[in-house]
Amino acid sequence: MMEQVREWLLALLSVCLVCALADALMPKGGVKRVGQLVCGLAMTAAILAPVVELDLDGGQQWLEDYFAGISRREEELEKEVNTGMKTIIEQEYAAYIVDKAAELGAVCDARVECRLEEAGLYLPERAEISGAMTEEVRTRLTRLLEEELALTSEQIVYIGGEEAA
Repeated sequence: MMEQVREWLLALLSVCLVCALADALMPKGGVKRVGQLVCGLAMTAAILAPVVELDLDGGQQWLEDYFAGISRREEELEKEVNTGMKTIIEQEYAAYIVDKAAELGAVCDARVECRLEEAGLYLPERAEISGAMTEEVRTRLTRLLEEELALTSEQIVYIGGEEAA
């Protein structure tokens, strides 16, 4: 690449020198004006010479590859954002469940798994709740989660913990 640029600059410089020499040697009048026109055309040709040698197919392929790379990177970034958003939303749902259990007088930990809906929303798919609580609190919490988060009783799993008296 650098060699091609070097050759182009040398050719351009050579044309400039020849035109300057011809301009200095031409007699005044119509001949000089025609000579200047010819020198201008020669310099334009020398400047535009690399355009003739351009590999347009290679350039098009490079652009296609570049845009394909951009598309892949956009998809990767979207997946990263979705993964981060899913984690945050799952944590928010878990905190909501812990707060609702605390309102009912129970101390627990919660873990929520979400799924991505077609509309782009993350909805809870499964909730695991661990901690000691009475059967009445479990029933009330289950009913609340069914109403508030649209979870079914099969999607709510209570793990471990001894029942509080």
